[in-house]
Formats: sequence, C-alpha cells, structure tokens
Amino acid sequence: MLTYDDLVTGLEDAWLAVGLHEHAFVESVIPATHDRTCKIELFPEHDEPLTSENMPPYLELSFSWSPAHQLIAEGRELPLEPLDLTWTYTATLTSQGERNDTELVRMFQRAVQGAFQRCYPAEAAEMEPVAVEVRRVYLPGGQRLQLDYIQLVSSTISDIFEQWPDRDLQGLRGILRTELQLASTIINNLADSFTTPKGRGNYKTVDAA
Repeated sequence: MLTYDDLVTGLEDAWLAVGLHEHAFVESVIPATHDRTCKIELFPEHDEPLTSENMPPYLELSFSWSPAHQLIAEGRELPLEPLDLTWTYTATLTSQGERNDTELVRMFQRAVQGAFQRCYPAEAAEMEPVAVEVRRVYLPGGQRLQLDYIQLVSSTISDIFEQWPDRDLQGLRGILRTELQLASTIINNLADSFTTPKGRGNYKTVDAA
C-alpha cells in the first residue's frame, strides 16, 4: 500500500521530470498521531533572487497525510480515505495596465483551458472554467493608494486514490508525472499570457482578450 515516503518521492521524481524546480518544501509532523502536512512551491526556470518584479507563475502543491492513511499504509483493514492533492496556481502582475478583473480572470481561465486541451483533450471539452481570485496589493502611506502588484490565484483538488485503481507504485509514478506535466503546461501558459518577453512580471497584449 502507499506510504508517505512513496508519495513524496513520486512527486519529486515527477516535478523534476517535467522541468519544475522546488523553491520551498515544508513539512509539519505530529509524531504521536502520524499526522503530517506537506507543502511544496514549484517554479519554472527563473532569475534569482525572486521579487515581485520578476516573479514567474508558480504552483503550490500541498496534501495532508492523516493517521488513517498511516494505519492503512501499515496494513490495517480500514475504509479507504481520500488522499487529496491541492494545486494552487499564482500569477503575479506588477503593471497596473488597463485590464479590469473580469478580463484578467478570463485570460487566466483561457491559459488553464489551453493546458487541459493539450494534456486532456477529451476532458477539456466538458470542463467548467476554473475559479480565479484577484488580489490587489497596495503600497502603504500617502493620501492616494498606489497599486503595487496584482495576484491571480486559482486552486483545484485531485484525489490520488480516484486516479490510481490498480494500487501499483509504478502506475502511481505515471499518474504523478502526468499530473505534474499538466501543472507545468499551466504554468507555462500563464507565463505566456501574463509575462512580457523580458520576464518582468508585466502582461503582454492579447488580441483575443
């Protein structure tokens, strides 16, 4: 059965295989209960140091490993508990530009839809547009607020066990690589939509937007 280490190792192999890079890996563990949470920030190639001026679109991937998951991994006969991976995509824009929130959301949704059309063409035809949150961050002080940057954020959840019927570890690695390939394609599409050729956090003009 799947162990915590199997899942983490499979994820690491997958994100390296598709060309993403770990920026932060944070684990929280309660040893007495085997309760763990794992949060990973994954980026494409980027300049250092990262600032709001050169921040590329990135993925925060997280999951919780419950005591029930640990008992099942140890061979206990228990009802299978969902093992959800949360995928949160963030694109940062430093130019105020002329686009309103609706236009920005639609650009984000088209980038995600395009990634699904490439990776899962059959499912893409039936998928609903993803929900996107627009966060505007302002500089402090002064009588008139000045916009510092905008973040577009969208989250989805996938249950590993739903996609892994055979419970074979080799099959799991294939599933994780496919999931991370989709994630990489989404990030690249977001970069194409919201980043200038110089890669400085602006968005380029899109005639169809």
